[in-house]
Amino acid sequence: MAGVAKPKPLVAFEDNMADAERLVAYARALTNRRSRRLRLELREKLVAALSLRNRDRDNLDGLESDDLFVVFKPKARLARSDFADQAPLLRQALVAGCAAAETFLADWTTDRVRELIRQRGNLSARIRDVSMTVEEWEVVQTKGYPRRAITDYVLSPFINEQASTAPHKVGALLSMVGIDKPLSKVDSKRSVRSGTTEMELTTITDRRNRIAHTSDRRGRGRASISVTEVERMLAVLRSVVEAIARLA
Repeated sequence: MAGVAKPKPLVAFEDNMADAERLVAYARALTNRRSRRLRLELREKLVAALSLRNRDRDNLDGLESDDLFVVFKPKARLARSDFADQAPLLRQALVAGCAAAETFLADWTTDRVRELIRQRGNLSARIRDVSMTVEEWEVVQTKGYPRRAITDYVLSPFINEQASTAPHKVGALLSMVGIDKPLSKVDSKRSVRSGTTEMELTTITDRRNRIAHTSDRRGRGRASISVTEVERMLAVLRSVVEAIARLA
């Protein structure tokens, strides 16, 4: 049975980035703007609508946002207070967005390397400097198509390990496939001032690392994070990925 074809890097990115954007949408939709419990008249109507007992009326509560009206039933394991802070969703949205960009970068670079190997073109010094273990060499030797195997078993794992939103990592992988001054070219494709991509990726990567490694701690507490802030960072990641996809 033939294997399922791997999606193109940009298609996979859109699918992965959708997870991050969905988390932001959830955070926005669950941002409560109700400061008081439900009015008595409304609770009485909900008791009737939900076929609840009259004695449960006083135990009803709700959350209201611009998108949703959520009712907490009497025995609910969640309460309105549980939705006072959307930061956990937003932090994970940023982590997911960075992962989507890293996966795209790895897939895109691997495809370009595979094409260079297949065409027997001029390989960059960064490709030639990738080391191979004896175990990897033995695997490559057993394959009928060694050029494909060298990418699958040596270069692709190396690229996956190096892929990151950190600007120096992005630059190194783009240089690997022969793109000179890669971050400057990404700036140009994005129509932003020189150095913008490096600065923005540094900010995003530093924040992702704080979330992943220190739970976003700042001093004795945790750093604040907003829907607008995460939306802006995800937009940058999308812009960078789309710019890389347009590089010749």
